[in-house]
Amino acid sequence: MELSWTPWILIYIGSFGPPVSAAVVTWLQGESVRAWARQIGRWRVGWPWWVVAFGVPVAIIAVTTGILVVIGGPVDLAQLSASPAMIVVIFIFGLTVSGGLNEEPGWRGFMQPYLNDQYSALTASLIVGVVWAVWHLPYFVIPITPHSGFTPVNQIGWFVGIILLSVILTWAYNNTGSVLIVMVLHAMVNTTDILLPLAPDRIVQDGVIIERAVATVTVTQLGVQLLVVLLIVGYFGRHSIAHGEIPGVAYIQGKTA
Repeated sequence: MELSWTPWILIYIGSFGPPVSAAVVTWLQGESVRAWARQIGRWRVGWPWWVVAFGVPVAIIAVTTGILVVIGGPVDLAQLSASPAMIVVIFIFGLTVSGGLNEEPGWRGFMQPYLNDQYSALTASLIVGVVWAVWHLPYFVIPITPHSGFTPVNQIGWFVGIILLSVILTWAYNNTGSVLIVMVLHAMVNTTDILLPLAPDRIVQDGVIIERAVATVTVTQLGVQLLVVLLIVGYFGRHSIAHGEIPGVAYIQGKTA
């Protein structure tokens, strides 16, 4: 049977729902779509935040791998063989149509600042995280998507991971007001997944996925992500998860710097 690209094309067109919706609502409210979109090009945020965007996801995977090695988890350092070209391709893919441009202008660039004006930044980030996770639910029933093949442990871990990641992305956004930096951070999180050197023969045996091995990897990675979130909230505070003024509605409407 000839492979059809139509379902994939429709999925990725539909994935631009968050930024398109944000732009439409902004326009219907009579506000400047250009002012809202300006966040996407904001790159002057200071070099430390670029280090954060590229480095934190790598650090999470590195620590996760180290812990798995120590506890005898299903990893094999010989599997660290991803080529630089593959990493670049996956990163660009993530930056544009798999989490970056197709999502972040809507989640962090619109929903987050509206909620920042009503709730603490931590609460706002958790709300965004839940909505973000629920928005992905159709992926779990569309046969061609990777999500449809997730085991129960994968599914639960994925949802918890999304909510934890939402806090980390809020931290970057609230401190910079830049959707671009969040897009890069999001894309790097997706990219670094291929750097986790899982041992295939310990994950799948005789064609059967070993749930205990999957659970070991999932819980370890979530534990590292949770530690990062606790450090961020502990240092920056739950109210703003930032030092200084954070983006609100006035910011995305271009009424503040």
